Amino acid sequence: MLLQVVTGLHKFTVMKPLKALFLLHFFLIISITGFAQKKTYDIVSYSPPKDWTEQQGSGTISYSRIDGASWAQIAIYQHRQSVGDIQTDFDKDWNELVAPGRNISGMEKTKPQTADGWTVMSGSGIWQYNGANVASVLTVYSNNQVCVAVLCNSTAMPYMKIYQSLIGSLDLDASTISESSEVENNITTSESGSTSSANASHGIEGIWADNLLETSGYSNNVPMYSGGYFRKEYTFKKDGTYFYSFKNWSVYSTSILYGYESGIWTVSNNTLTLTPKEGKKGEWKKSSRTSEWGSLIKMEPMVLEKVSYTFETNYYSGSQSGALFLNSGKSTVRDGTYSGNSFSYALKDAAIIDFPPGFQAGSASKPLVSAASSSVVSSLTGRVWEAKSYEKYSGGSTNPHTGGYYVHQYIFSSNGTYRFVYVGASAYTDLNILKYESGTYTVNGDKLTITPTQGSNEEWSVTGGPVKLSGMSDTQVRRIKESWHKRVKSSQRKLEKNVYTFRIEYMNGNEVNALILEYSKATERESNGEVAYYFETAAEKATGLPKGVGL
Repeated sequence: MLLQVVTGLHKFTVMKPLKALFLLHFFLIISITGFAQKKTYDIVSYSPPKDWTEQQGSGTISYSRIDGASWAQIAIYQHRQSVGDIQTDFDKDWNELVAPGRNISGMEKTKPQTADGWTVMSGSGIWQYNGANVASVLTVYSNNQVCVAVLCNSTAMPYMKIYQSLIGSLDLDASTISESSEVENNITTSESGSTSSANASHGIEGIWADNLLETSGYSNNVPMYSGGYFRKEYTFKKDGTYFYSFKNWSVYSTSILYGYESGIWTVSNNTLTLTPKEGKKGEWKKSSRTSEWGSLIKMEPMVLEKVSYTFETNYYSGSQSGALFLNSGKSTVRDGTYSGNSFSYALKDAAIIDFPPGFQAGSASKPLVSAASSSVVSSLTGRVWEAKSYEKYSGGSTNPHTGGYYVHQYIFSSNGTYRFVYVGASAYTDLNILKYESGTYTVNGDKLTITPTQGSNEEWSVTGGPVKLSGMSDTQVRRIKESWHKRVKSSQRKLEKNVYTFRIEYMNGNEVNALILEYSKATERESNGEVAYYFETAAEKATGLPKGVGL
C-alpha cells in the first residue's frame, strides 16, 4: 500500500563512501536492476533509471514513467545557496517544491545525519491527485554552503524502490561550483532621473517572490500546514521602475488582504533604493473556493515608504534561478518585521500573486487584470493542452490496462480562435469516437469564454484490427487504436458557449504547466465535474488525430 511507503521513511542508514551516503531504510531489499551508467548533472553524479523519460528544464533534470494509471517522477534540482542550517534548507525546499496547492497529510521528517561534510534530511507526505494517493519524498543534502534537493512523486511502491536506488548511487562534488561573476558597481542615470538599463548588470531585474505557508501548529516538530499562505513579490523592470504586491490568504481570517505599490528603483554599489510613487491596499471577501476572490470590502492608500537596502544576489554556474537578499536594518511596510537577518526572495519565471478582479492602479486607472490578461493569453496560446487517461480492465487482470485511452485537448491561437478535440479509443469497441469543434475565445481577468462556431461528432475505423483483448498486449492494442483509417459516421455537434474560471499553474509534481478550468455545471466538452486539468504537452507527444477533420 502507498501509505506503507511513507510511514516507513523515518529511518536512514549512514553509508560509506559518500556516493551511498544515506539509503532509505524502509526497503528490505535493494533494487539494483533497471539503472543505466552514471550521469552527471550540476554537482550530482548518479545512476538514472532505465526506460524512464528524461527531461531537462530550467534548474532541474527529471525522469518520469507512466504505466497506465500508475506513474512516478524523480527530479534532481540544481544546487542553491544554503542558509547554513539543514532544517531551514529542507523546509524551504518542501514549501516551494512539494507543499504549494496541495493538502498534504501524514507528513514525516527524518533526523538530520552527517557524513563526509554533508548533512542529509528527508521528509514525506501523501496528497490526492485525480482521486489517487500520491506519495512525495523529498531528500535534501547540505554542506552549509550549498544544498541539493531530490524529489520523488509516486503512486506505487515499485517506483519508490527505483528512487531508493538512485539515492543510493548519488555522488556530490561541490568543488565543481564556479563563483558568480562579479557585477559592476557603477550606475548611469538619465536626465529624467530614472535608472538606465545599467541596473541589469546588478542582477536585480526580474520577478522575486516570497511564499510563506501558514501552519496550524507542530506535531513532533513537523509543521502542520493549514492551506493558507502569505505572499510578497517584487518585479524590477529594465526601465528602472518596480511593482510590489502582497497577498494574505489565511484560513483564520474571513477576508483576503491584498496591496500593491509602484515606483522607481536605483542601485549604487551594493545599495538598492526603492522610492514608491503610488499604492493601495484592501480587503476582499472570500468565496467558496480558495482560488477565487469575493467582492471588495474596502480599499485605502498604502503607506509609501522610501527605503534603502544593502542587497546581494546569489547565482551559481548554469543556474537560471537564484535568491535576492535585502537588508534594511529595520522593519519596513513592504517586507515586514526585521529580525536582524536579510529579507530573502526567490527568483521566479512568472508572478505567483494573482490580481483581484477589476482592481485598479496607476495614473491611467486601468484595471490590472486587463494587463494581466494579455500576459495570460500569451501563456495560453501556441501550446497543446491535453488531458489523457488510460482505460482499465474491470478487474482480475495482472495488467490493468487494456490499451484503450481517452483524450480531451485544447489549442488556443493568438488570433482569438480555438480548437477542441475529444478522442474515445476504447479497446472494447471496434470504432474510435472523435468529437471536435472550433470557434472563438475571450479572456477577461480570470474568466475564459469559449464560443464554438462549428463542430462534429464522428466515428472512425482503425487499421490493424480487430482488437483481441485476450491475445494482445496493451501496447499492441494502443497501436491499433492510434491508427486512424476512415470516417464511417458523422453527426452535428451541439455547440455550447461556456464561461470558465481559469488559471495556469506550474505543477511541481508533474514538472509541467497546467491549464485549470473550473465550471459550475456539466459541459459538452468537459462533461460532469467542477474542475478539469489540461497539461501542456509537446506537439510531437500530443495525441495523433486523423487527417482532414475539418479544423
